[in-house]
Amino acid sequence: MLPQEVLDQKPQIKDFLKNLNIPVEKIKDDNLMIQSFVHKSFAADYKHILDHNERLEFLGDGILSAITNKLLFIKYPNYSESDLTLYKIALVREETLADVAKEIWLDKYIFVSKWEERMQWRNKNAILSDCLESLLGFVYLDLWNDIAENFIDTYIFSKITQISKDPVKSYKTMLQEYIQKEYKQLPIYKDIEHKVDEKWNVEMYLSEIYIETQKLAQWFGTNKKKAQEEAAKNYYITTPPWKHITNP
Repeated sequence: MLPQEVLDQKPQIKDFLKNLNIPVEKIKDDNLMIQSFVHKSFAADYKHILDHNERLEFLGDGILSAITNKLLFIKYPNYSESDLTLYKIALVREETLADVAKEIWLDKYIFVSKWEERMQWRNKNAILSDCLESLLGFVYLDLWNDIAENFIDTYIFSKITQISKDPVKSYKTMLQEYIQKEYKQLPIYKDIEHKVDEKWNVEMYLSEIYIETQKLAQWFGTNKKKAQEEAAKNYYITTPPWKHITNP
């Protein structure tokens, strides 16, 4: 259930979506549309259970990832898998999505708690990016894939022009930035001679990444540098912290 004060905003929300070239006349579930703008903090202000956009955000995150992969694959046929992954990380990170949300004035339509409103936190990157993903989830669910893909291509994937002007950082660099931000320390790499030839020349290294005693990831390379980069890449593949990375 959504409160009447939220439901009353339906005309304004439809006008907003119409300006984004979303065919509002085809929307089947108006309540789900409005729910995509309701942050969980707003729902927490009510004693009874209130629908919010967290589940739609989950769906939108997956849709964004899949469509971004498709667009990268089609539009950049000469890019390697590693390059495609790095650009994907840059496109779907929290800061990029928050920038898009600000540019389309999404913040004006998000329902947040009285506390968040008082602290002027509706413009927090996390709230903005979450709402953008939940909107994508709704568009995909209610209007289907082609509309969602057009929206992503127009407003999010277009950011690749700016992103490509600067060198995309390595997995190791981005992992270090993430660990420093989240854990206030540097990752520790342990390099092990994994394979040697008959003359005891090292053919393969195994690199393990630790935070104190916790092992995050490991992988192999023909030298220490390559092994460390591959281990960092493996961490992103198995535990992708894409939304939390700054300045890819």
